Amino acid sequence: MTGFLAIFLAVVMGHTAHAEVSMATQVFGIKDLIEKLPNHHFQTCNLVLSTNRANFTTAESRCQQLPARVAMDRQRGTLATINSKEANDDLTMLLNIALPLKEQSKFKYAGNRWAWTGLRKVRNTDTKHIQKINKRIPYNRSDWEWYDKSIPENFESWNRGQPDQRPLKPGKKSNEYKKSGRCQEENDCRQNQMRINHDGKWDDAFGFEEHPYACDYKGKYLVSGLEKTWTEAKEACEAIGLNLATVRSQREVEELRRALLYFLGESGFEECKGQFGHHGKQPVNKRGKVIKKKKVCASATMEERWDVEHWAWTGGNDEAKEGKFRWTDGSEVEAFANFPWIASAGKDNKAKGQAAGQNCLTISKWGEFDDSYREHKKPFACECPRG
Repeated sequence: MTGFLAIFLAVVMGHTAHAEVSMATQVFGIKDLIEKLPNHHFQTCNLVLSTNRANFTTAESRCQQLPARVAMDRQRGTLATINSKEANDDLTMLLNIALPLKEQSKFKYAGNRWAWTGLRKVRNTDTKHIQKINKRIPYNRSDWEWYDKSIPENFESWNRGQPDQRPLKPGKKSNEYKKSGRCQEENDCRQNQMRINHDGKWDDAFGFEEHPYACDYKGKYLVSGLEKTWTEAKEACEAIGLNLATVRSQREVEELRRALLYFLGESGFEECKGQFGHHGKQPVNKRGKVIKKKKVCASATMEERWDVEHWAWTGGNDEAKEGKFRWTDGSEVEAFANFPWIASAGKDNKAKGQAAGQNCLTISKWGEFDDSYREHKKPFACECPRG
């Protein structure tokens, strides 16, 4: 697996890794970052693999919703476009990390041994064309298409003898997938969708079959569920050529918050922004009017609201000068209006008369920031290079 991990790190990131970092460190770094994501979604800066099995249509629908759910992008997402060896190796890596082959059924067509991608046959699928063919339908790559309308011209990785376009009569259960359901496609049901296995090989498959699925990802943040100190998190991001996350606008605060929820799971306190950290006092709005606390927020204990599972490290810190927070690139943290510090807690060393020590910036799943001790271990977010 080392070969395609290395290709992923060196090429697909579109970002030059730190020169002093060995390739072995990079390989273990990316595995370390993403293998402990608890919410069934595994990511690189370009792909998201979901291990929640779905038929092709459902997988397609979930990928369409991904940009809005994670990256606040109004454009519809798509199943993954695997039009190069590098992209093929990336997805193979994710599949091996998320669903190790040794833990799967030995039956080579079992559901978890494959993942849906965005390649599908869009031409010569009608009954009239099929009836002209007495035996196997010959493969013509111009019949197959990615979502950007391109065909698998420069790269393809079909398994030997594939695609075979094996037919399945409407209403007849598949011999290979007894529990998958019935053919629901129009006309003569054929294997018109592409799936990929742990070896990076492609196969054509029926749309009703249920597999994990891969979506293209254009979000800004790469989230890790592995709990590390701030320094360890910073080094883990740097090991794969990235930096700890920066947040430069209210929009990016929301994008990072959504990414944490999507990849790490909900906290139960998503509606509690502005309601924590008042030390017994009632929260008030900008006009000084008391805000009535929501029940879930009011009943939360200190242990619950500060639970490490609800927070993640970012790159902000004030180690150079107490109270002056900067991102790892040296830019100011509070560069936009109304930076969302948690009330009476964030940036609070001086306010509480405490000694310096809470020097590193962490964000909650409800979108508020706090300064915390760098020795504490938390999940974290790296920043993907976007043009």
